[in-house]
Amino acid sequence: MVTGIYVRVSTEEQAREGYSIRAQEEKLRSYAVLKNWPVYGLYVDEGISGKDIDGRPEMKRLIADIAGGKVSNVLVHKIDRLTRSTKNLIELIDLFNQHDCAFNSLNEAIDTSSATGRMFLKIVGIFAEFERENLAERLRFGFERKAREGFSLCTHAPYGYHRAKGEKLLTIAPEEAEVVRRIFHMFLHDDYTQHQIARTLNSQSIGTKTGKTWCNGIVRQTLTNPSHIGKVRYSVRDESRYFEADGQHEQIVDEDTFYQVQDKLQKIQGITHTKRPTSGVYFCGVLYCPTCGGKYSSKWNYKTDDAGKKHPVSPGYRCTNSINNRTECENRVQISHARFEKVFEQYIENIADFTETDTATTVPKIDHTAEVETITVELRQVERKIEEIMALFVSNAIDFDTYQGMVKISQQRRVELEARLATLENSEIARASHIDKREIVANFKENWQSLNNDQRLKFVQKFIQKIVVHGEKIPGTHRKIVISEVAFNDF
Repeated sequence: MVTGIYVRVSTEEQAREGYSIRAQEEKLRSYAVLKNWPVYGLYVDEGISGKDIDGRPEMKRLIADIAGGKVSNVLVHKIDRLTRSTKNLIELIDLFNQHDCAFNSLNEAIDTSSATGRMFLKIVGIFAEFERENLAERLRFGFERKAREGFSLCTHAPYGYHRAKGEKLLTIAPEEAEVVRRIFHMFLHDDYTQHQIARTLNSQSIGTKTGKTWCNGIVRQTLTNPSHIGKVRYSVRDESRYFEADGQHEQIVDEDTFYQVQDKLQKIQGITHTKRPTSGVYFCGVLYCPTCGGKYSSKWNYKTDDAGKKHPVSPGYRCTNSINNRTECENRVQISHARFEKVFEQYIENIADFTETDTATTVPKIDHTAEVETITVELRQVERKIEEIMALFVSNAIDFDTYQGMVKISQQRRVELEARLATLENSEIARASHIDKREIVANFKENWQSLNNDQRLKFVQKFIQKIVVHGEKIPGTHRKIVISEVAFNDF
């Protein structure tokens, strides 16, 4: 094995213990001759401490030669000549393994070509794994604690906020905050889609946080980020450890607005369209095929004028799964938009008075006050318990393992209580913002005829979840359009 001999001695060690560069070199060269190892080079850091690697030029040169394949074996007098830092030793051993470089220490009789030497490396690897996991736990504990104290862990401040270098707290960026409020208002009150919001902002040359153009995804991130109501999030990518805590920064939008937006997003989350609905075909996306259960997509018929130019006329709908025989759906019927609209109006007009059992969806009011108060009291007790455990650890009354175990139990209970509290609060929000389906139908009967196509599009997207429709062929007449089911969105 081509060997690199590394020797090091600090000025203090030379004076105190009589270490000599020459003495180390002679012993190591003799050992290399005995082992029949050709020596590639001698690497000497004289008068330099072994507490780290950064200040040792010869160590850096040795590492470069190992990485370049010039050295396949490192020989030292003692392990502490290589480094006195456990962390650096682990990193160096990992580096040696990565480049298939052996390691030998004369004083400790460590030779990685032997079983004993390989066992040593495995032990070092175990300690390395322990060190990494222990470090990860300490970091995770610190980050979690910081989040629970209300400090944001985000690398970059969310849109609407600014965080100066070295500062812990988010501060409101006034111009961005105004844009955030506009986004919430456009989505909730103006019934803008996320695409329309992005297009509006881009048309006004309003950039994102990084100066890029807005898109559906960035708009959605803005609408769903609880930072805007003064919250901080922890472990977004791991649902098992995710939680939200009250932040120490100011909120941009009020909580009622934020949760109404979340409710609206949840309702439209599962609505996808093969083609986007427009003011000309506003039932696109809610019509379903009774044969295969798939959605209908819009289909326009075209008429060619005298100049040979085609113009769209008489829009309609057809089952997407029957197009080009993508599936075995045999529903080839195309339904006229104009004729379907008349059938739909008649269907709504013929609905009898709604009863509580079949259509009313009023959410019963349940008084959760007592349970909320109980949970709140227990949460305060859990917080005090965690503080007491911390005090015991700081005063050395308990060791770190005991501290971790006790805190983990308390934190699990806190997560359970916070989850139950959030469930109760969300159910109250849902009850308070509920709309009876009878109100939807009454609103439809009263206002549908006075709405223009754009308004009808918004009405359908907001209130209608699903319409199952099919065409029945009757000899000698036009195909009869039959609506078998209309499902309204729950509010």
